[in-house]
Amino acid sequence: MFQRGKSEGLSAVYHFTFTGQELEATVAIRDRTIQVSEGHVGQGDVTITADSHTWLGFLRKETNLVWALLTRKIRIQGSPKLLLAFGRCFPS
Repeated sequence: MFQRGKSEGLSAVYHFTFTGQELEATVAIRDRTIQVSEGHVGQGDVTITADSHTWLGFLRKETNLVWALLTRKIRIQGSPKLLLAFGRCFPS
């Protein structure tokens, strides 16, 4: 679940592509709010392509991000710091 307090100071647009299900989504986090849209909307600050199962493991803190990046289960274009900031908004 999204935690407003953990998102303080974060302003970023994330473009996601989930493999296996071939689902695309845009997540915008600004002013301690979150907006989710279907497809890639606007200009993203970070583009993430991820195996759906691995991504859920990352959010649940069950999958190590470095391992997922090395095995290319999660691929990122943009700042890895924004990806870590995203993860902090969804503590387990």
